[in-house]
Amino acid sequence: MKKVWMIVTALSAVLLMPQIASAQSLKDILKSSAVKDAVTAVTGGKALTVENLQGTWTYVNPAIQLEGDNALKNVAASLASTEAEKKMKEYCAKVGIVEGVFNYALNPDSTFTNTLKKGSLNGTYSFDADAKTLSLHYSLGKAKKMKITTLTAHVVLSGNQLTLLFDADKLLKFLSTISAVSSNATLQTINKLAEQYDGMMLGFDLEK
Repeated sequence: MKKVWMIVTALSAVLLMPQIASAQSLKDILKSSAVKDAVTAVTGGKALTVENLQGTWTYVNPAIQLEGDNALKNVAASLASTEAEKKMKEYCAKVGIVEGVFNYALNPDSTFTNTLKKGSLNGTYSFDADAKTLSLHYSLGKAKKMKITTLTAHVVLSGNQLTLLFDADKLLKFLSTISAVSSNATLQTINKLAEQYDGMMLGFDLEK
């Protein structure tokens, strides 16, 4: 997540400015225009607002974030994520998540359409600006059998690029449900990797 490290670096530079650090509390600093300007510069001039999330975002690549429970696993995470990304891309293709086809259309009325190769899913969404999370409330089934399944993603916005990162277990379970390929060997490989890394996040890099 290169974009995240860029944001951290920008914020660190602001926090080290003597005239700001000496006169303000941490809470004030985080709300300051200097911090907002630094983050805006890194994210391509776009604030992370629900308005800027609206529109059609098309899949480019799977996104993976690993977090090990010890130092050794953290060192190995960069190597593991490369392999996991390859496996995730294979699995995505099997369930209809392919470049140029899979997308999220987030509408101003808080409804969305999620298009896959084999069809589309609909629902409503909500955005938490403080937590930087997007909750997708999928409507699955027909008529009285309709039920709502919610997936919540951590959001990173950078210019015309959007990254959605979901809890790995919840996303894999959801994809298995809608694709009926839960016994797929590729999925089993990803599940085994998720078991090794606490807090593993899976999702999508998308472009508008």
